[in-house]
Amino acid sequence: MFHDDLESDNAENFKELYYGKNVQGGIINLSISTKNRDWNLFSDQDRKDFLIEKWKVLFNNLSDDYFVADKSEVIDSLEELRNEEWKHAGLLFKKKLKYNKETYSIVMDISVENAKLALLRDSDEKRFILRDYEKVWRTMSDANFKNFKLDGDILTFENKASFLPAEVFDLKQIVNVAI
Repeated sequence: MFHDDLESDNAENFKELYYGKNVQGGIINLSISTKNRDWNLFSDQDRKDFLIEKWKVLFNNLSDDYFVADKSEVIDSLEELRNEEWKHAGLLFKKKLKYNKETYSIVMDISVENAKLALLRDSDEKRFILRDYEKVWRTMSDANFKNFKLDGDILTFENKASFLPAEVFDLKQIVNVAI
């Protein structure tokens, strides 16, 4: 968790809460200082360097029983990430979408800068952006879909969280306009 009001990373509080203890639901939070840092002014490499350093803080403050591999190997392997491209395109559903005689995969393209919910047309691999998430972390809650359905031109994604509304897209406006 990034905090612009913290002077330094709160590793001591993190250790108190998690060191050698079972974690509820597998989620842990480390309060990271972002004081006097503007993420928007960082280059891609600056972002990678910042995140790698903070992951090192996180992993260094976890007890050994959290790791399947040797903890030092995990920490050392982070260095290999510095020079690799950080982009991931993942399928959200195994099931394909059929629309206007074409077949599409529903994908989430994630990079350091943003995430994009998109349709990927199988015939030519053209992407049609449904939604752009400027804050990548928002995808954890806002793009947590359990199902989709197509009714005519209207594509609806059902959220796993019952308190979030469904995401609705008019494919006539997205796919047909882009052609």
